[in-house]
Amino acid sequence: MRQVRNPGLLALTSCAIAAAAACSAPPAAPAAAPSADSGVGSAASQAAGPAPSPSTSPTTRPAPPPATPAEKSPPAGQGGQSSDVDWKRVAFRALGCKHHADLPKRAEVQHLGHADLTGDGRRDAIVAASCPTTTSTHAVHVFVFGADSSTEPLLTIGKDAYLRTVDVRTRGRVLTVDSEALSDDAPLCCSDLRITQSWKWTGSAFTRTAFRSTKL
Repeated sequence: MRQVRNPGLLALTSCAIAAAAACSAPPAAPAAAPSADSGVGSAASQAAGPAPSPSTSPTTRPAPPPATPAEKSPPAGQGGQSSDVDWKRVAFRALGCKHHADLPKRAEVQHLGHADLTGDGRRDAIVAASCPTTTSTHAVHVFVFGADSSTEPLLTIGKDAYLRTVDVRTRGRVLTVDSEALSDDAPLCCSDLRITQSWKWTGSAFTRTAFRSTKL
């Protein structure tokens, strides 16, 4: 076998053999990604900082429940006397006041209240009033009007005594009136009696259940 003496040809032949081997060799496997415990890339992660957390929305409080509407007053005939009754006019008629040109046709009301005295589930009207005057005081009367009437009182207190003042209170079906009153001998200016009396509905009428009169 003849030896090749030309060095250039030998080098060219070696390059050709190396190129052929490189083309026929299988492709190299890709490098495996570094694991979390390997420490690779931790410096970059620390430099970048933690991932931003989503913004937290402010806490919203639930809206308060709607206010409950106030209960309406019952109409007349169900809960009691209508609120639009002119009790000054009613008392003026019940007292039998005389009309004067310089005075209104209205009584002077000292007390106006409502209570179920008859036990029918409806409120009766309690009116304490006196006739209007420009000179001296008139006697005070206490009236009880049923829930279905404002013309005829169920009770009139003051027919048998001259009451100058009244303090009205109720407890259940009992009506009690404390008064400063005048005796037959006392002048109109000065009360000389204190009268306390109680009245109770018996089913068809009011009956006086207590009466006490003492000297002031």
